[in-house]
Order: sequence, then structure tokens, then C-alpha cells
Amino acid sequence: MKQNNVAVEVIEHFVIPTRDGRKLSARVWKPVTTERLPVILEYIPYRKRDVTRYRDEPMHGYFARQGFVAVRLDLAGSGDSEGVLTDEYALQEQEDALDAIDWLSRQDWCSGAVGMIGKSWGGFNCLQIAARRPPALRAIIPVAATDDRYADDIHFMGGCLLVDGLDWGAVLQTFLPRPPDPALVGENWRSMWQERLDGLTCPLEDWLGHQRRDAFWKHGSICEDYSAITAATLLVGGWVDGYKTALMRMAEKLTCPTKCIMGPWAHVYPHDGVPAPQIGFLQEAVRWFDHFLKGVDNGVMEESKLRAYIVDSAPPQTHYEFREGRWIGEADWPSPNVQERRFNLTDAGLSVSPGTLSETTLPYNLLVGQFGGDWGAIAMPHEQAPDQRYDDSLSLTFDSEPLDEPMEILGNGRLDIKVAADKPLAQLAVRLSDVRPDGSVTKMAMGFLNLAHRDGSEFPEPLQPGAYYDVSVKLSAVGYRLPAGHRIRVSLSPSYWPVVWPSPERVELKVRDSGTLILPTRSGGEDGNVSFLPRETAGRVEMINIRPGREFQRSIVFDPVNNKVVRKLAGTGGYGAEGVNLIPDVGLVTENDAWREHSIVLDDPCSMVTEFHQTNSFQREDWDIRITSRIRVRSTREHFILNCELDVFENGERVLSRSWNPRISRDWV
Repeated sequence: MKQNNVAVEVIEHFVIPTRDGRKLSARVWKPVTTERLPVILEYIPYRKRDVTRYRDEPMHGYFARQGFVAVRLDLAGSGDSEGVLTDEYALQEQEDALDAIDWLSRQDWCSGAVGMIGKSWGGFNCLQIAARRPPALRAIIPVAATDDRYADDIHFMGGCLLVDGLDWGAVLQTFLPRPPDPALVGENWRSMWQERLDGLTCPLEDWLGHQRRDAFWKHGSICEDYSAITAATLLVGGWVDGYKTALMRMAEKLTCPTKCIMGPWAHVYPHDGVPAPQIGFLQEAVRWFDHFLKGVDNGVMEESKLRAYIVDSAPPQTHYEFREGRWIGEADWPSPNVQERRFNLTDAGLSVSPGTLSETTLPYNLLVGQFGGDWGAIAMPHEQAPDQRYDDSLSLTFDSEPLDEPMEILGNGRLDIKVAADKPLAQLAVRLSDVRPDGSVTKMAMGFLNLAHRDGSEFPEPLQPGAYYDVSVKLSAVGYRLPAGHRIRVSLSPSYWPVVWPSPERVELKVRDSGTLILPTRSGGEDGNVSFLPRETAGRVEMINIRPGREFQRSIVFDPVNNKVVRKLAGTGGYGAEGVNLIPDVGLVTENDAWREHSIVLDDPCSMVTEFHQTNSFQREDWDIRITSRIRVRSTREHFILNCELDVFENGERVLSRSWNPRISRDWV
């Protein structure tokens, strides 16, 4: 798509009022024209003035050149917006967005039509705000987002507590007290900042306090009523991102005009997609908004309902720069080209024919999971799972015979199995892997089930020790091609630390009688002639690296004397080792250091500790702000124990020190 040679005015501090008189701050890219244009809104809390500036310019500048007013709005209490940010997806966040959309649509330079785009938090609020049906909102593009804040967010999976969610809580804790920029808001910055400091919360305390799928999580979960969304929705995600399953489900369940693109990517926009190949995502976004905001007849609704990149089998690696594969298109989703294929768990392995599964006890070893990678990759080094032979040697595994012909998996499978435990609380971890002819094992998908949540997570029920239950474990969605000669492996374990928090007692978990793996296999369909234009952007702002960051460190250390394993992750200058950087056009130096550690004593399921330290700093001449947080989570049989410490410094002097130290009862988790 050729970029228009239109002059664009960039407004650094564009004020949008709310109904209660607060002022929200946006950065705006506005074409210089007398024509009334649609608005594209991105609404997130990550500081449009500095932190996301390098990312925002290529995207929003591009939209402006294509004839849209692009608005990058900070949530209340973040960046240069007034108010207090207390948690993710609060009701106030939605109300403010409704005010902003209404106000923008009524400006004399706006055509009255508004679209929204966003990744992660921004994708979530695309969906949540669209469900409120503001009249001017005609189309949305949620990227890496979810319809279910409990079952398919960073907090829980299958009723099991995700450790990534604890890390995210630590990151958010450091974001809440960040100040507005005095260079933008003037002398009022200090009173705005003080309001944030006075209103500080510890979101992780609330998250740990809601261990069931209760009203806390139902708020903002659009799966409660898919029909609430009427705005045209283009869903976008990647196979190594944590939200892949939710996106595939929304592609099926949403009743509004809906299309979906699934690529090989991590938690990033596809024009910056890692692993590659990247696509001309911004051109796709413009086509979507052209059609639904401007009425351009450009054929977007004639595209396949699902365009997906099927990755080829590859040796296990902790990071891929590129994944071989091909794009396919499905006119409908669910597709008649995707059928369920069943494999049986038997004493002889994974079989296409029924067979006997004798009563078998799963090995119990809390080391399993150390080689599991992260729940969701964010495009940083060493996040993905290495060779699964390490974890598989301590798990119960079932292998198929070598495949006679290639097999494509598209969608999410499940495992139906009969299990019993000797304790009232237990969990089952399931991994689906590609066993290559050389013996290396690449993980394709995973799933977890807190067995007390076997009939749902709203009203969990303890197990009767020794009793057998028929359960289903849902596996994460995947688009993957296995060549002939490869085997399929199912691996079972009663724990998977540090991906999920273990159950509180050592468990003897048994399976017997039957077990069925159901995989969505694709065959018989045409590839749909799917192609994308090459990547285009509007170019980036200048950023000067003052001090390089240390290369991202990840290590697993085994202490045989104390039977303890410690996994460390550290990045001086942030997870991407981006170092200390100067943004010349705002005269600001930024730095972000992060360090986290997960440890466990291998014979004690209540010995787990996760610890996260982070420092954010912003510096300009005589203005120096530094925020440090330290969060530690551990557990007993009855409680989660949270220790959170936060310190804020101005010009080297501590101006705030807060701590939260709750003991939170375990509620069948």
C-alpha cells in the first residue's frame, strides 16, 4: 500500500476530557486537511510520551498518512493523564474510553466514525469497550487478547495458578507510581504524581484473592455474552503467544463481522513479528478501517475467515528468529477441512486402535517443568521450550508409531482420561510434542487442569481420595505440520513448576482404563491463495543508546546437597537488554532493569518461591525519578504469602516507601 504524501501534524499533549472533569492525555497524528476523517484509537497505560514512543511512531504515523487521525491515549493515572490507575480493566477505564470515543467523534475534524486497535492490554480493552457498544465505534483490531480473564489470561489456566501472572503483577506494581512528565503538564505534575502515590494499590493482592472464576474475573470477560460486540472485529495473534487459544475461540464464537489472522509470532504486532516471517500488518489494518470507517469497497470481507500460518516441524530451540511454514486460508471457522482425529493412550503407547491402559502411577518429580519455557513468549531471547527429553524422562509418556504421512494440526486438542489422586487437591499437566527421527522432542502444545476444577472453576470441588474421575484437559491452540516418520508424544505429570504453582501436598496420581487424545487435523482443503504485502511502517523516532544492556541471562542451577533447583532470569537494561537510552526529541533518559528467580526444593511442594525485582528510572537535567519494586510469593499448605515492597526516589531521595504483606487463604488452588 503506497503511503500518501500528506503533511501530518503531531500533537504531543492532546487533552481529552472525561465526564467528571479529569483530563486524559493523548499523542495525536493528525493529517493537515480540511476533510473530516475517521479516528483510530489505541488506549493503554504504557506512557505514550516516552516508553512506547519508539513503537508508536511507525504505526500511528502510518495510519495518519493513510487518511486517519491516529490517537494514542494513556489511561487515567498513567503517562500524562490525570487520575489514579489501580488495576487492569477497571470499570473507570471503560467509562473513560466511552467518554473519549464520544468526544473524539464529535470534533469538527472527525467524520464521526471511530476504530480501535491494541495489543495485549490494548487488545483487551478493544473487546471490552466494544461490548459496551459506543455508537461511534465501528471496528476494532484486538491483537494478542482474550475473551476470558480467568480461563485464558496470564493469571490462571485450567484452574491452576500461572507463575507468569505473578511476574506480571510485579511489573505492574512498578508502573503504577510512575509520574507524569513536567515538560508536558507543567507545575501540576507534582500534585498529579502525589495523587497516584496516595492511591497506590497492590493488584497482585486482589488477583491472588480471587482464585475462582467469580465476578472479579467475569468483569471484562466478553465470553459472558459474545453477541454484545457488534463492531467489526479483526482478531490477530501468534502461535507462541499466550492468547492463541482465546483468539481461535473468538473467531468461532463472535457474531459480529469477524476475521482472524494467526501467525508464528510472539506477543508483538505482526509488522514487528518474531519469529518471522513478518507481514504487512499495517496495510491489513488500513484495509479493515477503510472498509468499516470510510465505506471503501475493498473486499476485506471476501477474505478467508481464518488466515493461519502452519509452522513446519523444527528442532527444539529456546528462540527462533524465523519459522518455516506456509499460509493457509479457511473460508469458515470452524472449518469442514478440520476433523477430529483420535489416538488412544494404551500400555503399548499412543495408538489409533483401542487398547488397554493398566492402572499406572505418574512419576512425581517437582523438577518437571524447568524445561517448559514460558507460558507466553514476548519476543525476548530464550523464552521457548528446549528439548523435551529432559522433562519427559521424569513424566509418563505415550508415543505413537511413526506417521505414515504428514499430519497438520490446526486448533486446540484435548485429552480425555480417567484419573485418581490420594489427596483432595491435585493437578494434571499435559504436553503434546513432536518426536523427531533423531530423538529430539519439540513441544507443540500444553494444558493444565486443577482436578478440583474438573467441573468448572466457579464452584471447585475437592477430590475423594482414591476415587476415579473422568476429566478433560484442554490443550493450547496450535498450527503445526508433522512430517511422515515423526511421532506424536503425550506427556503427563502431576506438576509443572515454574509454569504453574504446584498443589500443596505430594500427590500420587494414577490413570487407568481409558485415555483419548483428540487432535484437530486439517486435510482436503485448499490453501486459499493467502498472501500478504511486505512490511511497511512510517519510520521510527531517534533513540540513542547511552549504555548497552547486558545480554539477557537465563540459567537453571541444581543444588544436589539441598536438593534444590533455582531458575534465574535477569536483564540489565530490561528483558531485551536494551540498556540506557536517550530519546532526543523529548530530552529524556530511560532505564529499566529486571531480575526474577524461581526456586523449589524437589521433595517439598510448599517450598516454591518466586521473586521479582525491577527498577524504572526517568532522567532529565535536574529531574531524576527512580522506582524500585521487590515482590516475593511463597506458600504453605493453607496460604499464599505475598511480600511486596515499593520505593520511589526523586533526585536520589526516597519520597515513598510502601509494603504489602498479606497471607491469602488457598481456595482449592
